[in-house]
Order: sequence, then structure tokens, then C-alpha cells
Amino acid sequence: MNFFQEQEKARVKTRRLIFAYILAVMVIVVALDAMFLLVKHLATAEVSQSLTGPFSIKSLIEADTNSLLLFSIGILAFIGLASLYRVMSLRGGGSKVATSLGGTRVDGSHPDRKVRRLVNIVEEMAIASGLPVPQVYVLEQESGINAFAAGHQPEDAAVAVTRGALEIFNRDELQGVLGHEFSHILNGDMRMNMRLLGPLFGIMLIGTMGGLLLRSAAYRGGRSSRESSGGVLVVLLLGAGLTVIGSIGQLTGRMIKAAISRQREYLADASAVQFTRHKEGIGGALKKIAAWAHGSTLMDAGAEEVSHMLFANGLRKQISGLFATHPPIQERIQRIGMRFSNQELATLAAKMQNIDINASAQATTAGTRAGFTAEAASGFAESVAAGFDDESLQPARTVIKEVPDRIRNEVESINGVREVLLALLLSEDYEVKDRQMETIRAAGIDLDWQRIIAVRQQLDGLSEGLRLPILDLGFPAVRQLTWQQRMNFYSLVERLIPLDGEVSSFEYMLSRLLLQMLEENRRPDPHSGTKKVKLVHLQYHLRTLFSVVAIFGHDSEKQAIHAYNAGMNSLFAQQWPEYYMPADWPVHFDAALEAIDRVRPLIKEEIIKALLITIGFDHNYRIEEYEMLRVISALLHSPMPLIPDGFGS
Repeated sequence: MNFFQEQEKARVKTRRLIFAYILAVMVIVVALDAMFLLVKHLATAEVSQSLTGPFSIKSLIEADTNSLLLFSIGILAFIGLASLYRVMSLRGGGSKVATSLGGTRVDGSHPDRKVRRLVNIVEEMAIASGLPVPQVYVLEQESGINAFAAGHQPEDAAVAVTRGALEIFNRDELQGVLGHEFSHILNGDMRMNMRLLGPLFGIMLIGTMGGLLLRSAAYRGGRSSRESSGGVLVVLLLGAGLTVIGSIGQLTGRMIKAAISRQREYLADASAVQFTRHKEGIGGALKKIAAWAHGSTLMDAGAEEVSHMLFANGLRKQISGLFATHPPIQERIQRIGMRFSNQELATLAAKMQNIDINASAQATTAGTRAGFTAEAASGFAESVAAGFDDESLQPARTVIKEVPDRIRNEVESINGVREVLLALLLSEDYEVKDRQMETIRAAGIDLDWQRIIAVRQQLDGLSEGLRLPILDLGFPAVRQLTWQQRMNFYSLVERLIPLDGEVSSFEYMLSRLLLQMLEENRRPDPHSGTKKVKLVHLQYHLRTLFSVVAIFGHDSEKQAIHAYNAGMNSLFAQQWPEYYMPADWPVHFDAALEAIDRVRPLIKEEIIKALLITIGFDHNYRIEEYEMLRVISALLHSPMPLIPDGFGS
């Protein structure tokens, strides 16, 4: 599975979606224009005369061009504003969608063992793939088996699972379903799904408005006199027209949504098998949905709007054909290479009858944590994005378990996350640290600076290999801060970074990843991966990128130059700019990544593959280089690259 190619396909499908939506809106406007002309002329005193003479749409248009133009603009404005309103209401990202369906945010301190299992799997997958840890929600009131991922970017993503899924699935099945949802995050489906919500809402409101007019006409018709019956007829005709046209438009929108969703579900199923290397996981989950009495149905009234985001069909009415957002469960099972029989499903259903999804939560005590070693850190780095099977996730589990309980509890809490992240940014130099602490105290933010110092003392005894994972674990809690808290925190982090006068690679990577997360949470970037730019036009930005990566990943400048040339040679067969390391490299590095982020996904893939050549030139894959890849991938809105077998050996 090549996620860069899938991102490219997703963008092509998005453009087709936009074209189809524009076409649908144009047809709706033309149909409403025709209805407007007919109703308006029927309502005039000349109606009897006009009906006795020649009647044509052309004559109606010529007689009322200005009114028709104003009406068309009004309809377009209505649809546009309604769509904009829906898009703006979802600016909070995936958490908005999850809470709108009754979701409750959970973390690793939850007393329910099955909820903690869910959170642990999500964190393991995120850290192993280099993605920001998404917020995790449980739909407690939903007994159906379902899940979804939502958000504009990985930085504001949320993963939600129903209570039914938590109770029914074993760890392998839950891991398979989450692998399916992570593929939606990685290959661009999630953003496309969010973008579908706005336009479809705008079209839907036309039919809703028609229904309101019909009810209004019925009410007025019962109370009006004969003299006002003509006005009631006009309102009745207008309401009926809006209802019919809006309904047709809504059906068209549903067909567009369903067609895209069905194909992306097949891809996500295949991705889940690739991730987990265990088709029995997602296959078993699909079988249980087919056998479970509640199926995958969601009871919330908002299920229709988000139906295309769900793991399985969430609507009470089973829809097939052109309007189905998901392929049949049996077909999905067969597509991933698994067999089943009706007898097998009946036996499975009988076993599941006694499962009580409302069973009380059982709290368990955390086990003893094993000691962290350099070998564990090395294994963690070598397994990045290699997959989501047990073997590849084990190093991520080791790293997560090595985070002290107190730090993990605080970094996952909105009351302690800022203090932990600021402690990560504190310098080892005492004078610099004093200036940083003075800046923190002077910021006037509700922070516990003594807690910051205490956390920093704990961090001093840990391997640097744990610091980015700790930052990752804090992302969901940061997203829960108020807008003002995030902005104040963002400003404070920006002031802390330059206080030591010199930015190390670790300081830069750590602070840049944090700033990226805060910025994307505030304002998702709609321009990532949109420009058709040739590599040759990026040469000087690539020079900065590869020079910085080469010098921080090798022991000498001579070796760095050779590594730089090896990577650039894979991009440019003949000529490329010479190695150059600017003194103020963070500024140039930021500019380079911002420019490269604009290019198409397939170009990004070439660049990241070339970076692997530069990094692996000395056959020594370091934790610092993992951190660089992690941050570069995040800033380019790309998944961590799959590390080739034998890389770094």
C-alpha cells in the first residue's frame, strides 16, 4: 500500500467531488429558477391572459431577467452560507464530530480496563506510525459495533469507538478496526470526509426550507379567507417545488458521497490487513458485526450526516445499491481473503447473545514497568511505520510503558499537560533555564511553575528517546484546552525557543513539532499537497533540508557532504546545488519545509525516500535521525516512511 499514491488519488477524487457538487448546485439553481418564474407569473393578475396566449420559458425569462438574476444569486448565497456555517461549526476537527454523536473523551487513566486497552492501542499505532496521537472517544450509548476517524488534518484527528465495539471485540479485532481507521487518516480520506459535510448540508437545507413552507401553507390555508387563497397557493407551490428539488439534490449528494465512500472502505480494509499483517483481526470484526443482534447501527439522529465516515453502515435502514455508503459486510470479508458461512455466523451469534455491553467497568492496577535501554530505543526507531502488527508495535509499547506513571498522568490531563511540555523545552544550561523560568513566570498564564521544575527533574533521569513520545502523548490533552489557553501557550513556546541563543537539533525538532500541532489545531492548512511543482524548482529548499539532515546525522562534515550528495543524486541525476549549512539554519529549514509541504504527495514521497538515503549513508540509524524524520513527516503532512529491510544495519 503506497499512501502517497492514495493521497494523490484522494485529491483527484476530491476535485471530482467538487466538480460534481458544482454541477449539482447549477442544476438545482436552474430548476429553482424555472419554479420561481412559474410561481411568480401564476401569482400575477395577468396569469389568465398569459395562459390564453403563447406560453414559453423564453418569454418569462425576458420579462423578468432582473428578478431571476437576484433570485439565482440568493439561492447560491443561501447554499454557500449554509455550507460555510457547517464547515465553520466543524473547525474543532474530529472532536466536534465525536461529541455531536454523544462521544465522551477518554484517556489512559480511565477506570474501565477495556477503555484503557483502546487508548493503549491508539497510542501505540500513532507513535509507531509517526502520527500525532488522536483524541479518543467512546460512544457510550451505542450498542451497535462501529467506529470512525474524523478531522481535517492528523493534528486535529479523533478516533471514536462505540461501547458495543469495546465489549464485543478482542484485542486483535479492535486493532484491525483501528488499523482501518488509521488508514483513513494516513491516505487523506479523513479530510475528504469532513469536506463532504458542508456542501451536503447546504443542499439538504433547501429541502428543509421547502418542508417549512408546506407546513406554513397548510396552517395559513386553514385560517385564510377566499381572498387570500391565491397567496396560500403560491406558498404551497413554492414549498412543494423546494421540497422536490431539494430532495432530488440531496439524493444526488448522497449518491456522490456513497460512491466515494464504498471504494475508500475497500482500500481501508486492505490497509488494515497490511498494517496488522493479520487478516483475522479485521475479518473477525466484520463477522461479529454480521452476527451481532444490534449490528453496526447507531441510534443517534446525527448518524445520517456522518454515515460515510463510519467503519460499517450505521443507519437503521439497510440501504443497498447506489445509495449505500458501505459495501455489504459479506463482500468485505471475502475481499480480504476470508471465508465464512451462514452456519458460522449463526454459531457466532449464539455465543454473543449473553454479552452485556452495560457490564460494570473493571479497574486493573498498572503492572511494573521494565527498564528502558538503548537497545529498546534503537528497536523503536527501526520499527517506525513498519506496520501495526504485534511485533512492530512492541517497541512502541516498550517506550510508552517506560514513561513514568506520574508524567504520563499529567501529560494526558488538561490540568498538567502544559507544565510537562514546558519542562521538555527547558535547557540543561542553568543560566538559560533561569531565563526560561523567568519568562514563564512573567507570562501571566495560570501555570504551576514549581510543577514544571519537578517534572524537569524527573525528565533529567530519562533517555532522550522518550521525549518525543511524551510530547505525542500530550497532544490529545492540548486539543482540549480553551482557544485562549492554546494561543497563550503557543505564544509562550515561541518566546522560550530562542532564549539560549543557539538551537540544537533536538530543541528545534521538539519545539517545532509542538508549534506545528498548536498551529494546525488552531487553523488546519488547506494548501498542503496542492501545487504542481517540479523538483528542479525546489533545489535550493532541498539543499537546506538535506544539508541540515546530513550534518546532524553524521560525525563529520566530510561524511555529511557525502551523505548529502547521495540523497540529492537520487533526486537529480546530474546537477544539484552544493552542500551548504546556513548559520541561522532553523529559519531556512522552516522556509524549506513550508515550500515543500505545498507540493503534490508523490513528489513528497520521492523527497522522503531520498532523505532515507542520506540518513542511512553511514549505516547507523540514530534516535536523533528518527526525531528528524518524525518532525519532517509531520510538517509535510505525510506518514513516516516505511523503513526498508536492513536499513541502518
